[in-house]
This record gives sequence, structure tokens and C-alpha cells, in this order.
Amino acid sequence: MKKTTLRLMALVALATFTITSCKKDKVEDNDNEVITTMTLTLTPVSGGTPLTFTYDDPDGPGGNAPTQQAISLPANRSYTAAVTLLNKTVNPVVNVTTDVAAEATAHRFYYIPTAGVNVSVSGLNNDANGVPLGITSTWTTTTASTGNLKVTLRHYPGTPPNKATADLVTDSKSSTDIEVNFAVTIL
Repeated sequence: MKKTTLRLMALVALATFTITSCKKDKVEDNDNEVITTMTLTLTPVSGGTPLTFTYDDPDGPGGNAPTQQAISLPANRSYTAAVTLLNKTVNPVVNVTTDVAAEATAHRFYYIPTAGVNVSVSGLNNDANGVPLGITSTWTTTTASTGNLKVTLRHYPGTPPNKATADLVTDSKSSTDIEVNFAVTIL
């Protein structure tokens, strides 16, 4: 009787182990990019040396405070702008810009200047569906001013992503990958 009980307990334990070891772990869906660094490169349309402005938080959220450069641009100029995104929490460092470009229909940059700062951002490059992506753009300054320019990368999950030209930066169908508020001075 004791042997039968022991065998039965062993079979139950084996069955339980087999069932739990074959059960797939639930993987949390998180398609947002890990971005620690944003660099804006502005090249004067009329020629000249490109200007770069960087937000850098190499250890990611929490931990050490990020460093950030203020944007200072001459008045009455136009620039071709490009964004570079990096993930420095891994080795080697990952250029996230290539991932965003590869998943263009699921991403969109928003450039929002505060009232009073005389810089406008236009001419964003588009994804394959003709919806703004914004890895590249055109920046135009006018008269001297100060303020801020918020650069936000939004992620549109789903298959296919439901990104549309009319989407606002606050649209609930997308989430923020990174948002940086740059201080801007137009000289």
C-alpha cells in the first residue's frame, strides 16, 4: 500500500513538473524603444558647419541626471535637421535611429515650439504611407527670441500601426519613446 501511494505521488509530481515546464511564459508586450541619447544636427542650408545639440542620459531613467545642451541659432536662417537616437545602456551602443527608420509606420516625431520662440519646423520626411516621420526636417528661424522646443518621438503599436497625419502628440493610440524639451535662443 505504501509503495502504491509513493508511486502515485511520484506520478503526480512528474505530471505537475511536465505541465509547468511546458507552459509558455507570458511575454509582456513593450514595443517602445530604449533611448538614452538624442542628437539634433542642424546643417545651414546656405552652407557652413553643422551644429549639434545633444540630450544624453547614458544610464537611462533614474540614476545619474541627464546632460542637455541648449539650442542657440542665428536669426533668419534655414537648416536641414536630422535626429540621431542611441541606446547607451547596452554594449555595444545601439543606433536606435535605424530601428525607428525600419519601423517608420509605427513612429513619428513631433516638434513643438513654445509661443514666442521664432523657430518653425516643417518638411518632415514621411513614412511609406505618406504620414510624417520626422527623422529629417527643415528648421527656419526669424527674429531674436527665447523659449523652448519640445521634441517627442511617439510609438504607434499594432499590426498594422494606426498612425495618421492628423494625430496629435497626445493621441491615446500612441505612447512616448522619448521627449526632450530643449531651451532655444534665436540670436
